[in-house]
Amino acid sequence: MGDTGFGLEERILHTKDEFAQREALLRSRGLTPPGDEEFVIGLYEGEMLVATGALVRNVLQGIAVDVGYEGEGAASAIVSSLLKRAVRRGLSQIFLYTTNEEASRFEALGFSLIAAVPRGAALLEWGSQGIGTYLESLRAIAIGRLDHSGAVVVNCNPFTLGHRALIEYASSRVPWLYVLVVEEDRSLFPFGVRFQLIREGTADLPNVTVIKGGPYIISSATFPTYFVRPDREEASQRTVNMHAALDLAIFRKYVAPALRVTERFVGTEPYCSTTSIYNETMKRILPSPEPEGFDLESRGVPIAVREMPRFEIDGAAVSASKIRDLIREGRLPEVEKLVPRTTWEWLTSEEAVPVVEKIRNSDSRH
Repeated sequence: MGDTGFGLEERILHTKDEFAQREALLRSRGLTPPGDEEFVIGLYEGEMLVATGALVRNVLQGIAVDVGYEGEGAASAIVSSLLKRAVRRGLSQIFLYTTNEEASRFEALGFSLIAAVPRGAALLEWGSQGIGTYLESLRAIAIGRLDHSGAVVVNCNPFTLGHRALIEYASSRVPWLYVLVVEEDRSLFPFGVRFQLIREGTADLPNVTVIKGGPYIISSATFPTYFVRPDREEASQRTVNMHAALDLAIFRKYVAPALRVTERFVGTEPYCSTTSIYNETMKRILPSPEPEGFDLESRGVPIAVREMPRFEIDGAAVSASKIRDLIREGRLPEVEKLVPRTTWEWLTSEEAVPVVEKIRNSDSRH
């Protein structure tokens, strides 16, 4: 606990009643609890919660102030406290997730706006390692490569014959293909393993470069709902749409120009509702010459979206979730026909034992 200096008491939230107050405050401002919070703080006047915010890994989320306390410094106090705690944890790059309408308030606190979606979400960042450094690394990778390149964004949890088919399809249609691998380490197969299996499984394709997605490609900052189990509530679906649009706005505005990408490739998605929403949002935002509500600076160059039918074996779509289910059910031998040789060799190695055991004891959708 502590005093903020203007009559409000700061507390770390612990109890069921405190979290119920916090959820009511967030919903009153059109927000939903982000989930996976490491800690949540609140500012109180007596027993009334008047402002709140949370740290989710290196992202500040769920920041809300009661309408009666706006303009009194509560938002600044919440952000300052969260920043101090994040820095004490050794974080040097911190993102802030908020609504488009609230973005300017946090720019005044030293954050830089990365992208905003009209009537939707905005992502800002703070720290010495910003998006400029990330884009320099992408431009360096693209030196000497051809224009009009293509891109595939994949998680590959693990790398399957379906992923291989998509990459083959894409690489045959563009002079150069970038495979951007989701770097967020929240999947049952660790990022290092996923990255290794993709590189080994595509090593024979001469016009393919596999690169790390970094913090701006389907991460906790750009697309937080990608990593949580979706529900069917309308509010949840709206949130997924909003997050998907923000991630794609960043891809269109920053990533595609740095790599000189003009085409993006996806596979149809019959299973995961979140990925299905993402694909539909992609087809709406990326190819449009003038995406609705995007200002001139954010529009970038239109990017064609090419959708390949999901790869099938024996009439059934091949998916990473199916692989994980087979492992979970103790049916590992059935996986062999669904994955490239390099993935199968890894799955049957000593290195894979702890990952296989983790999958068998987990109900995570990732």
